[in-house]
Amino acid sequence: MRKSQKELRSEIDQDYLVDRVRKKLLTLVDPRNRWIGYTFHDLVMSGYAMFHLKYPSVNRFETQTASEKTNLKELFKIEKLCSDTQLRSILDQIDPECLRELYAENFKLLQDLGILKGYQSIKNHLICSIDGVQHFCSKEVHCEQCLSKEHSNGTVTYHHNMLCAALVHPTQREVFIMGAEPIVRQDGQTKNDCELNAGTRLLKSLSEQYKKYKLLIVEDALYANGPHLRQIVDNKWQFVVNIKPKSQKTLFKAFEMRKKRGATNYCEWTDVVGTTHRFWYANNFALNEASSDVRVNVLFYEEELKNGKIQKFSWATSIKLTKSNIERIMRIGRSRWKIENQTFNTLKNQGYEFSHNFGHGFKHLTTFFAYLMLLAFQNDQVFQRCNDLFNKIWVAAKTKVKLWETVKAVFMTRIISSFYDLYIIVANEFEVKRNENST
Repeated sequence: MRKSQKELRSEIDQDYLVDRVRKKLLTLVDPRNRWIGYTFHDLVMSGYAMFHLKYPSVNRFETQTASEKTNLKELFKIEKLCSDTQLRSILDQIDPECLRELYAENFKLLQDLGILKGYQSIKNHLICSIDGVQHFCSKEVHCEQCLSKEHSNGTVTYHHNMLCAALVHPTQREVFIMGAEPIVRQDGQTKNDCELNAGTRLLKSLSEQYKKYKLLIVEDALYANGPHLRQIVDNKWQFVVNIKPKSQKTLFKAFEMRKKRGATNYCEWTDVVGTTHRFWYANNFALNEASSDVRVNVLFYEEELKNGKIQKFSWATSIKLTKSNIERIMRIGRSRWKIENQTFNTLKNQGYEFSHNFGHGFKHLTTFFAYLMLLAFQNDQVFQRCNDLFNKIWVAAKTKVKLWETVKAVFMTRIISSFYDLYIIVANEFEVKRNENST
């Protein structure tokens, strides 16, 4: 008998998720002509295990207790650990682009589990938030792919940035990584790469990996330009992008002219907590003079709290605006911040150490490590979405940092046979009671 989606979700644990990653990583091409001492499996799984377990550095991961060595073998199938130098040297040679398929495969898992239904928005579109993040910065350490910024005092800052795409929803807690594109100096180039170029590459990648899905792209005002919006529309997707008076002058001027003629719409109401919501909207504007073929609909929103504090927002969207959908569009536009607050903030401040320099090689190491960390985060979000016991432990631990510290402490000091047993022990440490059918 075919299992229901609820039954399938109940079977999702870290043993299952890690094994999916392990099988996929083994399909990567070993960059070595021959291996001496360490299998390719042990190398790539060591890299993944480091981020899955939230080790703060490669050096800390290299020094293992007897229990850690046994648990790495049992839970990650790692037979032999190599030195941090060897790990960095070999992983540096692997093109991180090959990891993109893993994000899409876990996305397909979300569909199979019925989770994507809860993320559907207007006309069943899935909201994809895209934003950039810096994950390495130094005045000394750098590589050929580093972006650079020269300062007036003669010093130079080197950094690595990345553009990420994540599935979000205004009312859903979890966010799921869909793709990433490094913003790095391209091969053979002397100039810095830029976020817009990375955006073009990322949309192309998303169109290949998610071509059968109806996506609604939400982005900041940087992307409110003709070429980028055309690329979205060409994929038969929708968009909601922020707009600003200084960068979209033509659009703002056109809206004001219509407003003076009384050709715009206005709507206002006050909710039960005393917040007043004001909307001004109109449809069918040319984005600007250079992109008159790109037609957008414009929404202005003002939120006034009971204490008198006011926030103002403005968006351009491909979705026709009506009185019945303006609130939903507003909440979709504001959900863009989830990639910052619930992805980048989590990665930097809740145990993943995203901004730490895990390794800076000659080719791909910094980006490869970043991609592995995003993969570990994606798996954690799937686990969090499906596993009741994990969520009970999280409530008891109060913070993710405390939870991850306890998981790692158990991993370092107790021999365990599975992730299932690991979380049972952690639950006992926090005095969390399990239901008989809890996973």
